[in-house]
Formats: sequence, C-alpha cells, structure tokens
Amino acid sequence: MSQNDIAKMSVEERVALMEALWASFDDGEAYPVPQWHEEILKQRAAYKEEDLIPFSEAKKEIHEALNAYRNS
Repeated sequence: MSQNDIAKMSVEERVALMEALWASFDDGEAYPVPQWHEEILKQRAAYKEEDLIPFSEAKKEIHEALNAYRNS
C-alpha cells in the first residue's frame, strides 16, 4: 500500500487502518524500551503538582525562548 493509496482513503478508513496497525504491535512480542524513554518516564513521575504550570504559561515561556533564540 502506497502513501498515495492511503491519501485516497476516507478519514474513517485511515483511522481503521491506523488502529489495525497499532493492534498489530500487540502480538505478545517484547519490544525493547530505549533507555532514554525510561529516563523521561522517571523524570515525569518525579514531578510534583506544585512544580507544574498552566499550559498557557508554558506556551508563553516557549514562545519567549524561541523569540530570544531567533533574535540572538
């Protein structure tokens, strides 16, 4: 199946194809988890509620950092 074939499918057909693809990974085989995945999960598990900021604030900080980077 080519990318062109997929593009011709309806949204419903593409979603069904995606679901079938994801389900194909659930065949009982073990897939190795990269070390960096485990480290990110440990970092996220260590977050405390008071360390989190609202999405709007995070978005603002990201935009400010990108603008500073672009202007440097």
